[in-house]
Formats: sequence, C-alpha cells, structure tokens
Amino acid sequence: MKLDSVYHPAEYNPLKDYFSISRILKTLPLLLIFNTLIAAFLTLTRVEGSFVVSLIMSQSYGISIFFLIVLLFRIFNPERKIWTIIPICIIGTIGGYFSGGHIGPFIIERLFSISIDIDHQIFTTRNVVFVVTFSGIACYFFYTIAYFKVSAELIQKERINRLSSEKEALEANLRLLQAQIEPHFLFNTLSNILSLIDTDPSKGKSMLSDLIQYLRTSLSRTRPAITTLDQEMNMIRSYLDIQKVRMSGRLSFTIDLPDDLKQLPFPPMLLQPLVENAVEHGLSPRLDGGEITVKAMRIDNGVRIEVNDTGNGFSVMKQAGVGIANVRERIRLLYGDKGLLTIEENTPHGVRAIIEVPKDDL
Repeated sequence: MKLDSVYHPAEYNPLKDYFSISRILKTLPLLLIFNTLIAAFLTLTRVEGSFVVSLIMSQSYGISIFFLIVLLFRIFNPERKIWTIIPICIIGTIGGYFSGGHIGPFIIERLFSISIDIDHQIFTTRNVVFVVTFSGIACYFFYTIAYFKVSAELIQKERINRLSSEKEALEANLRLLQAQIEPHFLFNTLSNILSLIDTDPSKGKSMLSDLIQYLRTSLSRTRPAITTLDQEMNMIRSYLDIQKVRMSGRLSFTIDLPDDLKQLPFPPMLLQPLVENAVEHGLSPRLDGGEITVKAMRIDNGVRIEVNDTGNGFSVMKQAGVGIANVRERIRLLYGDKGLLTIEENTPHGVRAIIEVPKDDL
C-alpha cells in the first residue's frame, strides 16, 4: 500500500471505510451538536421565530440527510474517486431534504400541536438554500473528519507493518550472525582434534569426548533466541575444558557467576567469541599460556560481564576477525545504544573485554 494513495483526497475515499455501525454511533453526537448550532443560528438571526421548531426541523433535515448518505455509501460502495462521492452526497441531500421536510412537521404537530404547511416548508427557496448550504458544509466537515481519522489509522497500520518487517529482518540478521559464530568455534576445535590425533591420540580422544558433550549440551537448547547466563557460562566452561586439554595445562580459568544472576535471560553465543579470542590470540601463542577469568556482576543500569586474560594484549587484537565484529554487531542489533562492548588493556598484561547490557532488556 502506497501512502500517496492514502493522502491524496482526489483518489482516497475514507467514507468507504468510515461508515461502520460503531463509527456511525460515534459520529452521531457530533451531528446532533452540528444541527443544534444551525438551529441556534437560525433563531438568533430571526430566520426562524421559535428555537424549538427550528431545532426539530434542523435535526430532522440533518439526520435524514446523514443516514440516507450512509445508506447509499453502504449500498453502492463507491470507488476512491471524488466524482463518485459527490453524486451520492447530492442524491442523499435531496432525498433527506424531502424526508426531513415531512418528518419534522409531523413531530412538531404531535408534540406541540403546531401545524406546519409541509408544501410551504419544502418548496420555499429560502429553505432549499439553507438546507443545501448547511448540508454541503456538513458533508465537507464529516468527510474531513473521516479522511483524517481513517488516514491516521492506515498510517498506524503501515507503521506496524513496517516495524514487523524490520523485526523479521533483525531476527534474520541475528540468526545469520549466530550461524557465523558457532561454526567458527566448531571448525577450530575440529582442526585442533585433527592435529592431536597425529601427535597425541589420547588427548585427541579426550578432546573429542569433550566436544561431543559440548555439542550435546548446545543442541539440547534447540538454538533459542534467549538462554540464561548460567547456560552460557556452562557452555564457556565446556569450551575452556576443551582448550585446557589442547594447551596441555598451560591454560587455567575461573568463572564467577553470582547465584542471583544465573537465571538472567541472555543471548546465546554472545560470550564465547570473546573467550575464544582470548584463548586463540592471547594465551595460545604464549609458551607459558595464561589465565582467563569470566565474571558477571550487577551495575546500576544493567549487567556487566568481563572476560579477562593474561595473554599477549592489544598487539594481537587485529587477528580477532569475525568473532569480535559479530559480537559488536549483535549487541547493536539487540540493544541499540544501550548495549556496549569495550576492549581495553588488562594490567599488567592481556586484554579485558567488557559487555554491558541494560537490565530492562534482559
């Protein structure tokens, strides 16, 4: 749906969508007020002597014209062209004028015993001019209300559709980024196992066993959009156990997760690339290896998770590749400006990667 077709008055007919039963009931009070103002105007200008007579005739004409136009719209359901609307308004005005010219005098005579010449009421030039003029004003007034009302609703629907499309695109992008991250770890691990099969078969077998356990745990989650911090830390622990075997004891690690944060919702595979980079680019190249500390803590505006290593530091960060870039992009897509990934020096040596996410979005 193009918005131009919604906004252009010559092409868009809001009355086609406007005259439902509920909207007619909502419009009716405005119509009664409008008719009352006309009666007051005619009385004050002394066109009509009695306000009561003027009020009844005004309501009779106005309501008759309104409902006849509504009926014609519901019957003929005109196209979105202004020239198809005008004839219906004209026919409705003429039919409503004659109907109101009979209904009004009948009510007045029944309620107030005042006799009114119907032929004189209908066929006088003055009454025709007044009814046609005020009817035209009323048609334009209610058409404008309907136009802006329905246009606003269509704009809202268009906005909802656009947001829904953006959400689907966002979810697809997140799935793509996650799909890039998981094979990155898997291929590296399989490559390490392949190397160990030739050099140290027992360690290769042990690492393969750890990898099977890791994959079993990973697949049991059926790739949800959100897991918990406890699940993610268990995945990190399995990963580091694998790397500990590969590095022959040169790697030690600590995971610090407070009990009150364990069930906190958290996106899957967001931490692992940071830990993987710390191992592959920070600790693995060092002869003496090093230590990795992963800890989570509450902060004023959310949760902070640190991945600290005692590796080679910033000199190797250029090798980090797709992992860090994907983590940064996922944080941006998930949390916008509220999420943060910071990479800084870890004194006395190594790198500290910090993720901060808002608590309201967890």
